[in-house]
Amino acid sequence: MPFTIANIELAILEALYNQSVVNKNYAEELIKKIIRKNAKHLNTKVWEDCIKNNKHHSAINKLYKITQTIDPTLAETIKTLIKKYSYFIG
Repeated sequence: MPFTIANIELAILEALYNQSVVNKNYAEELIKKIIRKNAKHLNTKVWEDCIKNNKHHSAINKLYKITQTIDPTLAETIKTLIKKYSYFIG
């Protein structure tokens, strides 16, 4: 039986989706590191497909807040996705 492995874009959303107090800071720092290193290679189509299917609205908002200081270009792309398919939280 083959195992399906999530791509990095989906893994980022899953890490931000339902954070516990214990791993919140660790997950966010790890995501910041991934974005700094791989921002140009991230496939935003994966995030678009998720929020089109009414999934991960809170996670995409958290990702937007994280990317604003790290990569403003990626943040603008995420902001456009949120405006088009989702809603802003808090």
